[in-house]
Amino acid sequence: MQTYICRNLSRRVLFLGVSMKTKGGMTSVLVSYNRYIENMRFIPTWTLGGKLTKLWYAVQAIVRTWLLCTFDRDIRIVHIHGAANASFYRCGIFINLAKKKGKKVILHEHAADFVDFYNGSRHKKNIIGTINKCDCLIVLSESWKNYFISIGVDKEKVFVLNNIVSPPVAEPIKRKDNKLHLMYMGEISNRKGAFDLLSAISANKEYFKDKLLLRIGGNEVDGDIVACIKRYQLEDFVSYEGWIAGEKKDECLNWEDVYILPSYNEGLPIAILEAMAYRHPVISTPVGGIPEVIKPYWNGILVKPGKVEEIAGAIKYYIENREEIINHGANGYGIVQDYFPEKVFETLSRIYTNLL
Repeated sequence: MQTYICRNLSRRVLFLGVSMKTKGGMTSVLVSYNRYIENMRFIPTWTLGGKLTKLWYAVQAIVRTWLLCTFDRDIRIVHIHGAANASFYRCGIFINLAKKKGKKVILHEHAADFVDFYNGSRHKKNIIGTINKCDCLIVLSESWKNYFISIGVDKEKVFVLNNIVSPPVAEPIKRKDNKLHLMYMGEISNRKGAFDLLSAISANKEYFKDKLLLRIGGNEVDGDIVACIKRYQLEDFVSYEGWIAGEKKDECLNWEDVYILPSYNEGLPIAILEAMAYRHPVISTPVGGIPEVIKPYWNGILVKPGKVEEIAGAIKYYIENREEIINHGANGYGIVQDYFPEKVFETLSRIYTNLL
């Protein structure tokens, strides 16, 4: 595996973030970093589990970070990956610790729901103050950059860094049917629109039942997706695949024709970029950084969050316009080139070098 940040630079950076054994978009980013950064130095600050488990992770992370920042003279930058709510306040502990030890600090903000978190907080000045203590705020898109500047973050500190998507592992698939292969990969939650998708399919079941195959993969957060599929009587052409990773993910990405993610809020989902890398059109919503990579009827279709009739209409479009699947997929592949590792790490290396 090729490395894009060599040991001479990576030894100067300490990474903090969620355990790489958890599931989610931030984890995918950290796993990619670990793959392409030589001898990446990483301390997990949080993992799934009970209160005692989470407390242990936080305490050991604080102790280990203090020790390294105190005694390891190579470390000059602390790169913290975080989100909103409790994650943000946890990041604040490490921001303060690193700054007291004279380190440069990067906050890499992945939160899709940061707007809701900020708007609902009674401590807005403290939130902005915490961010402005950092030497750099990394965000996932120009729209997020503009948002953070608008709420008072120092514009000189805000940088856009694309999420990483690995080049595709493309394999020819022999089709045994003439149906549209639709794939949903992501958190199974109301926020991601998973149940809106099933509602849209159910409301048009007679149309879709012999024209569509839908596979759903991801960790369940809200409700019981299998029970929902059964309740709508969609078992003949809708399946739940559980958590999808590794070779199974490659298989699913090669199997699909179109990817769908009808979310209510997002940063910029890795799953959308992965679908584009495999030359698939994307059906999603105009939230977060998604409109910056999905252009309607150029490489996908954007629908309003929660509008099940629009979701159904977008799926129907690709069923009835099969030639556009190839055209839109090719257009998307052209856009996603900027998210491949070489270009992303070129930008990240430049951020590190400027801080040093």
